[in-house]
Amino acid sequence: MGIEKYDSEVKIIACSQESVYNHLANLKNLEPLFDTNRFEELKKQYPNTPDVKLDNFSATEDECSFSISPLGQVGVQIIEREPSKLIKLAGSKALPFEVHCWIQLLPLAERTCKIKITLHADLNPMIKMIIGKHLKSGVDQIAESLTRINYPEEPLSIP
Repeated sequence: MGIEKYDSEVKIIACSQESVYNHLANLKNLEPLFDTNRFEELKKQYPNTPDVKLDNFSATEDECSFSISPLGQVGVQIIEREPSKLIKLAGSKALPFEVHCWIQLLPLAERTCKIKITLHADLNPMIKMIIGKHLKSGVDQIAESLTRINYPEEPLSIP
């Protein structure tokens, strides 16, 4: 087995780095992404998306789990936070391989930031051959999905 790295394209979010971080650092806030209608909408936008079904989402601030066919119940937990810059996640033991994901944020302007998703997966050659290309497109789709969230914007601080 070997660690494979998949980087998303860098995306722009029209919201402050701090607001995006505060929203994403609480996994309960991801529930709208698991709405069945929203997922079907994404499949239409990205026709090469694997035919999977997501449901049974549940979350705390630090962990979330959901069913994904054909894998079954999977989940992630936040293992590290670097305020306003980085959220590191690790996959649950239910996955057939070890996975870590980094959500990186950088400011562009006061109300605009960049986001990049990096996925590290410990894949054997057979699994890599089967799902490798889907993981690359998957991190791009996740990054794109994160740009479409309506983040609560914090008021500008006036000196």
